[in-house]
Amino acid sequence: MKIGVTCYPTYGGSGVVATELGKAMAQRQHHIHFISYALPFRLQHYDERIFFHEVEMVSYPLLEHSTYAIA
Repeated sequence: MKIGVTCYPTYGGSGVVATELGKAMAQRQHHIHFISYALPFRLQHYDERIFFHEVEMVSYPLLEHSTYAIA
């Protein structure tokens, strides 16, 4: 199965949970595509079933935090 995971690249919290979950799914023969604005901290080595896609952050002054530009 091909699975896309959008996550924060941070040292803790949801970024770690998403990365570890994706790595575990890759060990079960799934193709995992991580989508983030930087390489997730816990994604230091690549597997042939793990892919990283970097996206550009869009500045939108109405919102406190930036949104992901996924198109």
